[in-house]
Amino acid sequence: MTGLDIRSIREHLGLTQSEFATLLGFSARAIQSCEQGWRKPSSALERMALLLYIARQQGPAFGELPCWEIVKCDPVNRERCLAYRTRQGHLCWFLTGNMSCALKPLRTWEEKKQWCSRCSFFKRMLVAAAACPRGDNSAGNEPEPGACTS
Repeated sequence: MTGLDIRSIREHLGLTQSEFATLLGFSARAIQSCEQGWRKPSSALERMALLLYIARQQGPAFGELPCWEIVKCDPVNRERCLAYRTRQGHLCWFLTGNMSCALKPLRTWEEKKQWCSRCSFFKRMLVAAAACPRGDNSAGNEPEPGACTS
């Protein structure tokens, strides 16, 4: 998914391993192990880190764009899709487990990441998040919430 990894997400957010672990509900040791390459991050850890990254960068605008409008989903698929039924289109990649937006079951999170990395909606969310300046909290250079949406 565009080369984002646990360390780069944590550093982008300006968090220590301990702070990041606490926010995500994992141990600091788990974060350290993944960052050092001793262990592969679990799908739950990757999803939570990605959620935090995108939500933080999107600010209040997170959730304003429903995926089904951006990708022009078929009405039949919409009605069967959990993201549509719960009106959480900004979380389609997160809520649908290992199911593609075409309602095709995928075997693993790795397959889901590959599927989503080709999705125009998901790319749009990542580009908007990555385009945000990292800022320096100590200098007060954080972007305004929602300022980095496209």
